Amino acid sequence: MPRAEVSMIIRAPQTRVAALYRDYRNWPKLFPATIREVRLVKAEPPRTVLEIVHREGIVPNIMTEVTPGRIDLWEAKRLFDGTFINRFEPAPEGTRYTVSADIALKKSLKLLGPFLGWYIRRQIIRYVLEPMRQAAERTDVPEP
Repeated sequence: MPRAEVSMIIRAPQTRVAALYRDYRNWPKLFPATIREVRLVKAEPPRTVLEIVHREGIVPNIMTEVTPGRIDLWEAKRLFDGTFINRFEPAPEGTRYTVSADIALKKSLKLLGPFLGWYIRRQIIRYVLEPMRQAAERTDVPEP
């Protein structure tokens, strides 16, 4: 099972960064390269069950707010199941946003697991951390 962890400093308050992530209704605008639409299936705090219309099709997601500074996300895609622990920690410059990923590859991809850490880190930076940084640091966007 490949694992990866990536952090980025975002020059915005922790509450703003975590609120942006928590606002799943805004994910198509926040993550336009990967998410087309989000459908709420069930909300039973602290868990929210979602269907994501992703670029590869409909992807089930379960978002769990563990603490105000930690939100876990589980998703089942065609080639893998992933658990992503999102931590939002205060830092002198704003917020340290860290994503820890545990990926369970399916089918013959399991053999590639030991070689995919760099790829997973790159994907997290490109499709999660960087869009979050851009949105959180924009001053013309109101708080979620």
